Amino acid sequence: MKSRLSFAFGILVAVGCSAHGSGFDDGGSGDGASPDGFLPSGDGGFGDSSPPGDGGPPGVTTVYANTDTTLYTLNPQNNAVTMVGDFAGVGGSSSDTNVTDLAVNSAGDVYVNTESVVYKAAVPASPGKVQLTKIASIAVKSGQYFYALAFTPAGSLDPSEILIGGDGNGELFSIDTSSGATRDLGNFGADPSHSTYDFALSGDLVFYSDAQGNPTGLATVRPCKPKSSTCMTGNDYLVAVDMAALATAYKSSTPAASLLKGIYGGSASADGPGTGYGDLFGLGAWEGNVFAFARKTTANVTPLLLTISPTTGQATVVSSNFSFTDGWSGAGVTTSATITVPPPN
Repeated sequence: MKSRLSFAFGILVAVGCSAHGSGFDDGGSGDGASPDGFLPSGDGGFGDSSPPGDGGPPGVTTVYANTDTTLYTLNPQNNAVTMVGDFAGVGGSSSDTNVTDLAVNSAGDVYVNTESVVYKAAVPASPGKVQLTKIASIAVKSGQYFYALAFTPAGSLDPSEILIGGDGNGELFSIDTSSGATRDLGNFGADPSHSTYDFALSGDLVFYSDAQGNPTGLATVRPCKPKSSTCMTGNDYLVAVDMAALATAYKSSTPAASLLKGIYGGSASADGPGTGYGDLFGLGAWEGNVFAFARKTTANVTPLLLTISPTTGQATVVSSNFSFTDGWSGAGVTTSATITVPPPN
């Protein structure tokens, strides 16, 4: 439900549903950046040497993040944010103008999506233009728009990695990268604390294999009236994705009744405190850390970089020092990243 539409009620409070405005200024970076918005070489920024496709220093997995118009990297060792460059090559139609999210496969290749199209991004070796090549138009129904994007690890749903997208109603779909065909996989089911609300995807997804090689998924969700843009905004929840239910839905082509595995800081009968922040449109992880990227909305005075505690489910602000005006639209990390985030209680 990251829809800039449905999020209209608080926009996306990762939530919500509010239309992301386009138009960013110089796209400066956060703490530690030089005046031009780039980190000095050697500070773990974009200019450091790294394995092919990774974009970060040796041994460090780059977390990518984006605004509507620009790609950034996050060094998860020091939380340094670096601007890579503006996107070039979107189609320009009403649903194909702003980049709403990104996904990274096991090889480190970056894919992005607009509300209706998936692109592959050519990430430059040094800061500069990020050229997009159209992969497929997403098969959408009338009034349907896609916002979240992530790859599942190979072997979790299919022998190959599968691209998963989330639409403005908080529903998850697989997206065929050749044809753009979609398959409804379901949503996150009933909210245990609010009897007339469901949990709907509010912001983003990230999938990876845990230390034991088990497929794992994280998502930010919020309570919404079923199939409605009426949502509780201002406080997203970090949840674990039920990968078994996701796999069954994919193989059977029958949407899951619930993809909720557990709530961080909550329980089977209660939501818990939540993150304390809404509009968490971007989600990434590395080792034991979960990163969230919040958009500037009615819920947030400024764009934010946060970390979310896997123990309490609550978020802490890392940086609010960003020069662009609206804020983050998405984030992603390779499915082969080393991630040791424990499951929720």
